[in-house]
Amino acid sequence: MTYATGAKLMVRLGIAKNMTREGVRRLSSHPEWPFGPDRPHPYWDLANADVMETEPFLEFFRTHPITGWGTYRAPRGGPR
Repeated sequence: MTYATGAKLMVRLGIAKNMTREGVRRLSSHPEWPFGPDRPHPYWDLANADVMETEPFLEFFRTHPITGWGTYRAPRGGPR
């Protein structure tokens, strides 16, 4: 799974209301992100893209639910 296909799957499964490949890429800076060098799951190179295993990807977002909007922003408030 790439960042783009992972984002689409998260929306389809209801894990996130909206998500883009850029959003997943930014979330990959989380200290507990399971992919990469010296992490439990390596990235695989496929056609010039980083590819990840599906189940560890989904498990990360099940244990780290997405709240708010943007990487470092609090949830939006009610109407002004």
